[in-house]
Amino acid sequence: MSNFDVVFFKDLLKEERRECLEGPGIDLELHEAFVAACQAFQDAKEAKEAAVTEVEEAKTKGDGSTTESAEEVLGTMTTTMEENLNRCVETAKPILEMIDLMEFDLEMSLLRTAVLVRGGSKGFAKFANGSDMNGQLVETLLNNKKIMKEMLLQGGPTGRKFGNAMKLYTQIMAGLEKDRFHKVNKKLAMAAALEFARPQTEFDSSIEIDAQQRFSHYVDAHKKGELDPAFTYFSTWEYRMAINSDASNEQLAWGRNMQMIYVPHITTIYDERWRYNRQVVTDVGYRPPNWTASTRTYQQLLSGGGFDGPRAWYGRFICRAFGIPVWGLKQHLKKNVAMSRWTPKGWALNFHIPESSWDSCHWDDRSGTDFKEEIDARSAVSEQVYYEKVILLECLADACKEKSKKDGETGVIDPSKVWSSLALIQRKLFADQVQNDSFQRTGPSVVISKIDRYIQNINDEAPPLPIEVDSTTGNIVIPAASFRESNGNKLVRSNKSFGGGTQLHLNNGEGYVTYEIPEEIKFDKDKEYILIAKVSTVHLVQHNLKLESKDGKIYEIKIPYTTGEWQDTVPIQILRSDDLSTMKFFRRKAKDCFGLAIKSFTLTPCTS
Repeated sequence: MSNFDVVFFKDLLKEERRECLEGPGIDLELHEAFVAACQAFQDAKEAKEAAVTEVEEAKTKGDGSTTESAEEVLGTMTTTMEENLNRCVETAKPILEMIDLMEFDLEMSLLRTAVLVRGGSKGFAKFANGSDMNGQLVETLLNNKKIMKEMLLQGGPTGRKFGNAMKLYTQIMAGLEKDRFHKVNKKLAMAAALEFARPQTEFDSSIEIDAQQRFSHYVDAHKKGELDPAFTYFSTWEYRMAINSDASNEQLAWGRNMQMIYVPHITTIYDERWRYNRQVVTDVGYRPPNWTASTRTYQQLLSGGGFDGPRAWYGRFICRAFGIPVWGLKQHLKKNVAMSRWTPKGWALNFHIPESSWDSCHWDDRSGTDFKEEIDARSAVSEQVYYEKVILLECLADACKEKSKKDGETGVIDPSKVWSSLALIQRKLFADQVQNDSFQRTGPSVVISKIDRYIQNINDEAPPLPIEVDSTTGNIVIPAASFRESNGNKLVRSNKSFGGGTQLHLNNGEGYVTYEIPEEIKFDKDKEYILIAKVSTVHLVQHNLKLESKDGKIYEIKIPYTTGEWQDTVPIQILRSDDLSTMKFFRRKAKDCFGLAIKSFTLTPCTS
């Protein structure tokens, strides 16, 4: 290649299309039956959409009888549409059974055609003429079957910017080490190149996310065992949804560290639907958001709360921080903002309208049902099978000029787009085969994650850590989780700490704990004591922790805002006359009183 103008790419596309069209055909009778079924489905779909509009208008007017009648029509149209979809499937089956695009010597032409169609002649010409290196990258891409296949199989680059994706992929791969993480990192490299081919900016800022740095961030976090145990085994397509957070790399690292310190139990919830994002329920207050600075950050969001939007944003952020694939979504009727995420039993919805499902969700121009069908299909079969039976059909549709009207338009069965519709039917057939275990992501381990190690070390039978006296300083150290009495697991939790030892979590202002100092530990009656608590908090507004001594004296401990780190409280002085053999710690219930993690209490005898 040498002359990279628009005409060059158009001529190349024309040549590749000619090759593709010499491939398989469809028996005329089967073709006509399938097209007729697609037309009937399209007519029923349009009728259903009209019926939905009529129902919404009737409900808006408050006309009960009209609403009931419209809902009956909607039910009929829904049934008709489903029947016609089944008809599409049945008429497609004999065609799909006859077609095997791998039997024809067309793979290279199909891939080139799809890449050229989706990237556009103008887009390729503009990129290729940007520099000599860019021209070489385009030439390499269009002659490398493996890279073209991988890009198309994994969903294509954002903004259809194939040139920039190739540039990013080449840059990232240049520094890739061939160690035990190579297989994972190669997939991550492609995921980062495709996902950030179109520039994206960080949350509430104009700072562009650097693909190379985002790649390195997840590579390092994975090697350190900071990510979810399943991260090693995701596909490139899934990695794209795990690494595409709009948070800065620093905030992603903060999110992981904060959860492992402040709420370690949330990182190990056995119901994976709520692992990590359960913190939205416990700590992101449902209230008007309180942004304390510009640029806004996820630390501010966690502290200041918000309604549906900010809560969904935080849920997506914290899942992606741990490497969990996430698909953001909105819901049609109430414009609710929510999220969906991977679990080992399938993708699950979070923070959605109760009793709603995928059929009421969308993101941009993509419906929830279309997305769900693709994730089910991809999980039901191997990547190679999905490539041969779905992706290559989509490439053939490009060769036949079955171009979508809009960049994001997907999942539409259309009688004028036979090959695209066949690809959708094949995808549906795969999706129907999905099983619960299709979403398991396990295999040979390249790293033991901190979360796995944490779970393995949990011992519910282990006795509480003892209250002890430091023989050197005379300090009395009380492990916060070693309380004698509390008011229940819903309000008070004791957990192992990721850094060793144990910790206490007071869920809200109603929780309390009581400690008894063992008889063998004696207080010096001639000295006063200073009390310090080691705490972790994530809310700017904090309520004092109160201490009640055995004889009823009340002290107040000011709790700092620590953004999830461990920090000592300001010391308070305990009168020598007070009996500390029994101590009760508590807070007052309030709407803005959230969680408080406590590692320990230390009583230090005053020297003067």
